[in-house]
Amino acid sequence: MFFGEIYEELIESGANPQILDAIFSMMKIYTAVFGIIGLALYILRAAGVFKMARASGITRPWLAFIPVVNSYTFGRIAEKYTKKDGRKTGGFAAALVSLNIAELVTGGLLAYFSLEAVSEILENAFGAYEMSAEMTIDMFSSLVPVILLYIIVMAVSVAYLAVFYVAQWRIFAIFDYRNATLFTVLSVFFSFLSPIFLFILRNRQPVFDPWENIRFMNQKL
Repeated sequence: MFFGEIYEELIESGANPQILDAIFSMMKIYTAVFGIIGLALYILRAAGVFKMARASGITRPWLAFIPVVNSYTFGRIAEKYTKKDGRKTGGFAAALVSLNIAELVTGGLLAYFSLEAVSEILENAFGAYEMSAEMTIDMFSSLVPVILLYIIVMAVSVAYLAVFYVAQWRIFAIFDYRNATLFTVLSVFFSFLSPIFLFILRNRQPVFDPWENIRFMNQKL
């Protein structure tokens, strides 16, 4: 059931149309504003990752502008980071893409079952109201798959964020070793800063070896 159908059922149940119009108008404005902000941050992130990928010698850096696939480019840059023992760690690109896809699939299923649950609960509520009866627990049974999917979505999201922030720290370290930890911590608490930092650092010269970073820092001091 779509929002239009929910709106019609609420009108038929006696809800005030002016109040409903105001609520739906606010929802549209909210969606539009956050949609514009989200698009702007996406462009900043894509532009930053594109320049970083090109500077890091990653093939097809333009993939940074494509949703989901851009996780692969992000991970490939992170894999360029060299540990203090001289080793590199792979798997970031594959892990980020896989978890990103899993996040989208489970999130889509959660949205679908949530709408179905809302529709069914509203229908049960209207039926109980017309019959002057109380709602029973079984009328909320449609929430069971929603709750299970929510738990799965949260688990996948936590796994994705864990890999993402490790990869992001590596990228920050490649382009600004001194402030890598600060940028990462700020990004964790204020996620909108992540694409901004990536965009700001896009023109820095990448240094993949941390010892080279340390030597560079000592020279500046």
